[in-house]
Amino acid sequence: GTNARPNPDDLGYRHPVRAKTKRARLFALALSSAFFCACDRQPLETICPTLAPGDLVVTELRGPQSGADTYGQWIELYNASGATASLAGLTIQFVRLDGGDDGVILVRDHNLTVAAGAYIVLGRRDPASLPAHLNYGYLPDFDRDFFSSAVVRVSACGVVIDETVYRSLPDAGTWSLSGALDPPTAIGNDDENNWCADPTAGTDPNQLGMPGSPPQRNRPC
Repeated sequence: GTNARPNPDDLGYRHPVRAKTKRARLFALALSSAFFCACDRQPLETICPTLAPGDLVVTELRGPQSGADTYGQWIELYNASGATASLAGLTIQFVRLDGGDDGVILVRDHNLTVAAGAYIVLGRRDPASLPAHLNYGYLPDFDRDFFSSAVVRVSACGVVIDETVYRSLPDAGTWSLSGALDPPTAIGNDDENNWCADPTAGTDPNQLGMPGSPPQRNRPC
């Protein structure tokens, strides 16, 4: 799917010093034709969500937990754009504050959308088997625990839509943008004083752990 010219040696072909037979000449011609046809293929289309800075807001993060847990790790976004947003092609980058390797989530679902004024939750699960509190599974891209501290950068084809920082994540419950901010904004989540831990116990008898509030308005800090 690229325009780079492959090395003929990588195709298992060694160009002869001299074509000794008609068969060898025909083989070389056929291989050459296949090679040039492959190079005529166009690069895959890059999908760019139609989003502007501030259209999405990071509102809640659930990192690794210390006790028994079935809810898992996830990140919640709020759609502040005023219209239904398609998220295919969106990237969420975790830039570690300690200088280690970054992690990146890429939304690969062409049908993933979030309504205006609604929340969406992306979790560390297989996309084919999602629990009710998750809308998207990012496991194929980022199969690691959330970092202990990081900048979270949400981008659409190089345009930063939202960016916020966390310096620690609770090991019981979620790191939550205060629900007193109604609606949540990309300016409001820049203020670290607007964030707090939410250790509220869950009410689902079939789940273990402290779930936070996915995908809905958070509790006030």
